[in-house]
Amino acid sequence: MKAVFLSLLLVLQCSFSWAAYPDKPIVIVVPFPAGGPADAMGRSLAHAMGVKLGATVLVENKAGAGGLLGVSFVANAQPDGYTLGMAGTGAMVYAPFISKKMPFDPISGLTYLTTLVRTPNVLVVNVNSPYKNLADLLNKAKAQPGVLTYASAGVASSAHVVAELFQKLTGVKFIHVPYKGAAPALQDLMGGHVDLMIGEVSGLVGQIKAGTIRGLALSDSQRLSALKEVPSAPEVGLPGWVADGAYGLVAPAGLPAELSKRLVDVANEALLTPEVINKFAELTSLTQPGNPTQYKNLIQSEQARWSSVIKSAGITDE
Repeated sequence: MKAVFLSLLLVLQCSFSWAAYPDKPIVIVVPFPAGGPADAMGRSLAHAMGVKLGATVLVENKAGAGGLLGVSFVANAQPDGYTLGMAGTGAMVYAPFISKKMPFDPISGLTYLTTLVRTPNVLVVNVNSPYKNLADLLNKAKAQPGVLTYASAGVASSAHVVAELFQKLTGVKFIHVPYKGAAPALQDLMGGHVDLMIGEVSGLVGQIKAGTIRGLALSDSQRLSALKEVPSAPEVGLPGWVADGAYGLVAPAGLPAELSKRLVDVANEALLTPEVINKFAELTSLTQPGNPTQYKNLIQSEQARWSSVIKSAGITDE
């Protein structure tokens, strides 16, 4: 009888706690620097979720290790609904096959809430480059293997992995020039120090529209309305080069089911608000409401797809 009473008391206490949630600010950890596209998307989402919850939702930037640092922080936080995180493809899909010291298990070490957004990658060159289209670039690369250089946000970054798939599909070989982030890579591309760059379109769209760089191919199945001049992967003969970056919302493992459901509902409502849709569209990214099962299935299927690419390319963080 006493055990039953204690169990009932615990249930009542938990129910009261969940009913009072949130009674303090919620933090969404963005695992990339302030001022970047992921940060802009995270802040838009946080504001909309705060309105829906009638609470304060803050963004905290914890950049480093291609997103691993921030997502690891979330994985190690208390599962009380006050620490959430944006998790990107790099940390969730690529890192388990690249990092020798994974700080968390992407499948069991987190509570999956929902997919948030997808953003394709794009191959770009300097506007003064002699390569006016992808065929020009590939002809040069095949005629002189190992001469053209490509910039990425770093060794084992998403751009590095996507570029390896591109080379595998086209049969060309570039020289990899890794940088400490997409910003310095883009700067050197515009300065004419490297021949091309592959990166998430959300971080390159501004310069494409400004006319300082030229988009040659989009790693998506169709063109983007905001970049109608950039052909899709199938259009340039590379239907297998569909490689979208995907961000989702996660929490620490062990989050109570009631809190999880509430946060999923609120996040999806936020993703459907004009504010969030328009902000993501500015970054040529598409809002992607979902649920925990869809998000986990996506990560698992992407891991299965990319593991062979990473292993065959010999990509490692050491």
